[in-house]
Amino acid sequence: MSLKKVPFVVLVAFLFLAACSTKPAASPGGATPSGSWSGEYGPGSSLRDSIRVDLRWENTDLRGVVHAGTRSMEITKASFQPDSGAIHMEFDAEGNGRTVHYVAEGKVNGNSMAGTWSHDDQQGEFRVTKQ
Repeated sequence: MSLKKVPFVVLVAFLFLAACSTKPAASPGGATPSGSWSGEYGPGSSLRDSIRVDLRWENTDLRGVVHAGTRSMEITKASFQPDSGAIHMEFDAEGNGRTVHYVAEGKVNGNSMAGTWSHDDQQGEFRVTKQ
């Protein structure tokens, strides 16, 4: 059967199914950022707190929640660059009667993720391992 005889609807359906079946991107180490990550964060090596980050793919969008202490904060913006393993996450936390906007930049390398976070004039680093 030649391509000219394939109905247009069948061709469009095939392309749609092919696009829907793509897997989420993986980092150079082969790991995707989806899953549960736990570790610690803080402004320096002497002041550390536990953290858990739950990430999941929803189609091509990276979504998730950051758990720090008793707080759970929905990630409002996230991106992942599979060629470099770079990950970017943003989320808001309520504190002292105001909303604090966090920005985290890191790198996924196999089953570990590390990077920096900042809000207002504060900054620090984080390290988590995939569970």
